[in-house]
Amino acid sequence: MADDSKQQLQPVVIRQGGNGIGLVLAALIVAGAAIYAINVWSTTKKETAPGKTLQEGVERIKEGVGKAIEQRQ
Repeated sequence: MADDSKQQLQPVVIRQGGNGIGLVLAALIVAGAAIYAINVWSTTKKETAPGKTLQEGVERIKEGVGKAIEQRQ
């Protein structure tokens, strides 16, 4: 039994993983989601842009002024 106490047990090592395909796939999914989010954000921003609303308002004012000038003449 004295010899048993002098022997050291080697730790059990469990190795997991593979060749990194899961990590690459996860990175592609995250990148795709980011691109989609930016695309949706930029599309909605264009539709609700204050510059577009201001431009439409200026055009309406021009039309109104033009009609008022025509009526005076």
